[in-house]
Amino acid sequence: MSEGFTAIIGVIVGFLLNEASKLFKDCRLSKKLKKALEDELNTNLYQLDQKIDIANQMVNALHQENILPGISVPFASSVYDHHFPSVLKDLNPIQRDNVRHIYSNLSVLDKVLFSFESSYKEDLQQGIFPDTNAAYIAKLKDVIENYKVLKDLIKNYLDNTPKDIYYRRKGIT
Repeated sequence: MSEGFTAIIGVIVGFLLNEASKLFKDCRLSKKLKKALEDELNTNLYQLDQKIDIANQMVNALHQENILPGISVPFASSVYDHHFPSVLKDLNPIQRDNVRHIYSNLSVLDKVLFSFESSYKEDLQQGIFPDTNAAYIAKLKDVIENYKVLKDLIKNYLDNTPKDIYYRRKGIT
């Protein structure tokens, strides 16, 4: 065998080993990130009970003509925010829909509660609603219902039975 041929074989083998190593590392990282995303969703699942309690306390305060600010610890989202694109390839379309929907709604609901007091005071001052308390009680009840829906979505996702929220499967109406 010539030295050139041996060198070419060596380069090819080295290249293949390097690519196999990269593929293995990417696969391990992807699994770790998927597990981290599931852990983050699990944390948010438990936090939802606390958020429901806070929203119920806010409703009770409004019934007593008081206002309780909605500031609390925000939902965890660092894995989703920083690593979701790396996990995408390991999720089917229904799982991706669920994760995006869950995190989008958690973010929106945090903003609603965080701005609750200032929004309430502004609407009260401007006299936008005939009964500001009733309007904001209804708003909080909607938030609580959304939290309950998100709890179900997260539970189903973590149980590996995500709901087809956008009706991707044919024949579903």
